[in-house]
Amino acid sequence: MKELLTPRERFGLLVIDEQQDRVPVFPLVTAHAARVAGISVRDYYTDGVAMARSQLVAQETYGTDFISFFSEVGLLAEALGSCYEYPDDDLPLLATPKWEGLPRLSAEEDRGCTHPAADPLHDGRLRVYLDAITYAYEARGDTVPILAYVPAPFTTAQQLVDQEAFLLGLLTEPERVKELLDYATRSITRFCRAIIGAGGLPILVDPLASGSVISVEHYCRFALPSEAEVIRYLHRYDLDVVLHICGDTRATVGMMPDTGADLLSVDRIGIAEAVAGAGRRCRIIGNYDTSAILLSDPTTVEREVATMVAAGRECPMGFVAATGCEVPQETPPENVRAFVRAAKEAGRNLDYGRRRK
Repeated sequence: MKELLTPRERFGLLVIDEQQDRVPVFPLVTAHAARVAGISVRDYYTDGVAMARSQLVAQETYGTDFISFFSEVGLLAEALGSCYEYPDDDLPLLATPKWEGLPRLSAEEDRGCTHPAADPLHDGRLRVYLDAITYAYEARGDTVPILAYVPAPFTTAQQLVDQEAFLLGLLTEPERVKELLDYATRSITRFCRAIIGAGGLPILVDPLASGSVISVEHYCRFALPSEAEVIRYLHRYDLDVVLHICGDTRATVGMMPDTGADLLSVDRIGIAEAVAGAGRRCRIIGNYDTSAILLSDPTTVEREVATMVAAGRECPMGFVAATGCEVPQETPPENVRAFVRAAKEAGRNLDYGRRRK
């Protein structure tokens, strides 16, 4: 069936609370795009043009409503000094964090030691993202939203310090943790400004703030305020902001709208539960199981996605049909096609077409 709207038009109507021809469809195709395009994953995350071309091929192949740039959660931490290994056919892995223990940032600043924000044009692989966004925006930005996943302060901070020291610090040295979050936030907002200038829409992603990693108390005390600070910054540009937290968010989904996010991307939580917890304050994005899209057959994917979309359409603020997290790199293309096909059909608004006629 011929589409009535472009993806950009469809998303634009969603965020102003107007009816769309169907729900937007967004399997989180990130590094999987390298498989679709037939290039190595290492080329994907080290070469902005290769990343962009892969995403353009994937978007055209699957007919999704978004182009999304992401590699791994260490992107900002690497730009700030953590060291990563670059496997040939897998995503970067943290080798050595910048600090073994929580730093005394305020004390160092008192002694005249400064810690500048990362430079998006020169530090780490930030320029790779900007090159990719620029290329994709010039190619398809008039019709397809260009999304860029930005690791949130809490997730970035965990990549800057030995993980055990960081988690212990939540209990024993909370003020140092907050200083580290402030340090990360300065670079994140600077990077977001560069993304916007290149034509992208930043998405804040905070996987290490999920209930699978930290307690509700620590989410409220550390992660939520830092997410909110970045989102307030993005609202200065009159943007609708997506917050993505993968893993288990059942205990925190009702609090996540307090960040100011306009759309919540959820993972290990029932869609009905997410709608009940946050659907009157945020649009919900989610959340087909990524293990299922990897391992199931297309018929099963179609049936289960249709059920998910039916539940998601009950969200008062609006719904985007998505996977709960990134589509695994080795996912069979026919399963992604089945996801998109089923989501479009189950999410179609038949009255919209009649009204236009």
